Order: sequence, then structure tokens, then C-alpha cells
Amino acid sequence: MGRFSRRTFNNFLIVGPLIFIGIMHLPDYIKEQLTANNLAQNAAVLFSDGVIALIPEDISVTALRFPTFTLTQGFPWETDFPLNISATELANRWLHISGTEISGEIYEQLKRDLGSPSTLVVGLGEELKPYRLTFYELPQFWLMQNWESRWLAVSVESHYLFPFTKTQFPNSNSNSDSK
Repeated sequence: MGRFSRRTFNNFLIVGPLIFIGIMHLPDYIKEQLTANNLAQNAAVLFSDGVIALIPEDISVTALRFPTFTLTQGFPWETDFPLNISATELANRWLHISGTEISGEIYEQLKRDLGSPSTLVVGLGEELKPYRLTFYELPQFWLMQNWESRWLAVSVESHYLFPFTKTQFPNSNSNSDSK
């Protein structure tokens, strides 16, 4: 075998580290893909009869970031905004929400009546990307998009999800205490 030319050697110097970096990140990528697949399969088994969860039951949530306040995992949960209930109780309400799945046809019918959306960012730690969940308050129910981008209808009072008085609630796009 002959000597490598300078151009070939430079190509090895460029491509070699890229391949090395890819190989180093491959186990994390595979782990993330397997975790995502397992969460989706487990959640499908837990609920039946058209009832789906907003957030998977078996994940470790580190924070719930709403447009106007944040709940942070601790012992107990902590918040940056005064609540009428404990931050732990409010976090548990959001973590265990489930509702009736809305079909694509029904969503398209509801779409014209939707106001401005709100977003809940579910922090999962540094290793996993957070879930960004969209929700709307409608007159009879909440329309929420879960971690699988499926829509669900949840029938609870505004005060159950946002336990503030009108004077406490910070300015936002939605008036969550209008019911």
C-alpha cells in the first residue's frame, strides 16, 4: 500500500472526528428512542375507551412552566406565584389529567371557535427534551394536546387547574377564572 496523499490525510482528519463524535452520541440517541417508544406503548395500555392522558404516568417531571407561573419539582413542589392550594397538589392535578380523545374531525369543527392558545412546557430534566403542550379553555371544557399530539377534552372548572383569585391572576392571554 502506498503513502497517503496530503489531501487524503486531511480528509481523514476531518471525517474521523465527526465519525467519533457520532459513535459517542449513538448510545444516548438509542436510549432516547427506546424510552420514547416505551412511554407511548405503556400509555396506550393504561387507558382504554377513548380516555387518554395529558402526560405519561411513568416519567419524571422536573417542572411545569405555564405562561404566567412555574411549578418546580422539589420536596414539596415549589411555585413562583401565590396559590390558593399547595404547589404539590396543583402539580399532581396537572400530572394526572386524562380526558376523552377528540377525533380530527371534531377538532376541525372546534378550530374556528378556539381563542388564543396557552402552552404548558413540561420539563423532563436535562437528558430529555421537554414536552410543549397546547391547551384552550372553551365554555364547557378544556381542549388539550397531549405529549403524543393527540387532542383530549377535559371537563373541569377553571379554578381546579388555575387556583387563583381574579385579583391574584397575572395578566395573560386567557382569562382562566371566567367560569
